[in-house]
Amino acid sequence: MQLYVINWSFQNAEDQLFATKEFCGFLKENKLNQYIEGFELIFIAHTPQDGSGVIICNAQNTLVLFRILKMWRENFNIAFNFQPALTNEDILSSQNEECY
Repeated sequence: MQLYVINWSFQNAEDQLFATKEFCGFLKENKLNQYIEGFELIFIAHTPQDGSGVIICNAQNTLVLFRILKMWRENFNIAFNFQPALTNEDILSSQNEECY
């Protein structure tokens, strides 16, 4: 599994309001903790003052991420930027192998 940092942003305030309501519904129903094959949610941070946020997760590949985030992109006009990332252990290992 690959670690990903995903930045998101809303295109307008109206979509942000609708998505926030939907997201809170998911939280209340505990849907964010459901098991998804090839995906592990680590952390979500919201910065509502500018309509953006960050997701940190592990995923088998970007296709898994596209599948999970599709509903949010299509229904709420959210732009997602996926970036593979390294853990502290990955950095240490790469430094020890002199490949970084």
